[in-house]
Amino acid sequence: MFYEVRVLDAKNKVKKTISSQQLSRNYWDKFETPFNASVGAPKKGKKKAPARNN
Repeated sequence: MFYEVRVLDAKNKVKKTISSQQLSRNYWDKFETPFNASVGAPKKGKKKAPARNN
């Protein structure tokens, strides 16, 4: 549960209000991002040389 947030300026005047619905949506959008690995670019790394058998 998120509570409404009021952003104040230097004179304590309400500059902006963020609703609980906006906060919730923002949170869940950021939460789901790491789980959607296929969305991002593939990882780049060095290829390993094949193992040698002595």
